[in-house]
Amino acid sequence: MTRRAANCCLVLLMIPAALVVYFWYTVWHADQVNSERQQETLNSLLRRAHEQADATGRALTASGSGADADTLTGVIWRHSETPLIGYDPAHHRFTATARRADFYDSEGVILGSGSVQITRCLRFTFTRGSDSVWTSTVAVRDYEECLPGTQIGSWAGVARTRIARMSTTELTPTGVQRALDPTGDRGHFDVRTVERTGRTATVTVLIEDVYGAEADAPAKQCYRFVRDLGGAYGDDVTSVPLSTCPPAT
Repeated sequence: MTRRAANCCLVLLMIPAALVVYFWYTVWHADQVNSERQQETLNSLLRRAHEQADATGRALTASGSGADADTLTGVIWRHSETPLIGYDPAHHRFTATARRADFYDSEGVILGSGSVQITRCLRFTFTRGSDSVWTSTVAVRDYEECLPGTQIGSWAGVARTRIARMSTTELTPTGVQRALDPTGDRGHFDVRTVERTGRTATVTVLIEDVYGAEADAPAKQCYRFVRDLGGAYGDDVTSVPLSTCPPAT
């Protein structure tokens, strides 16, 4: 009886021990799987960024040596959609920062799986060599470095939406400024020009990250918005950043 009782106690003790081992292994396995998926997703994100940078560099080279800075800025925008693009004419160099994100499916232990976002701040650099060939590099930067560009990109989206909704009779410098900054105290938008040519209206706006950036060097980007004037209210508006903004008219 004593031996049988001892065996029963041993079995009862092995059950929770087995459960602990199984739980530990499940946690370890999920952690390994998630680490691998996270790394694969990051590698994929960076690989696409390098491919995008290479394609942009080839497009810049194809633009020719006579292309001006605004044209080249537009090329970078079309291929990389980076909202903040700076140009250094002394070194024939463009820099563009953008936030890039991707997702992977996380394997859970208790609460089940879910989608997890991987985010990186990337700086793209495009430099023209003596042979007029543009080369590109991609670097991972601190998250804070992408905040001004992210804010400017958001404000550019706001401007595009509001310009699309305006009545054609209101498409004047004063009217656009009022539409973008109704209270006059936000300071993000500085409308420079509004021009009409045929069935289109072209609006240039200097957008500034007045709150999130350094007080002595706030991030700024000029944008050109082109709206179709086919109807009383149009919704076809394109936007592209410019290297410099024209003076206000």
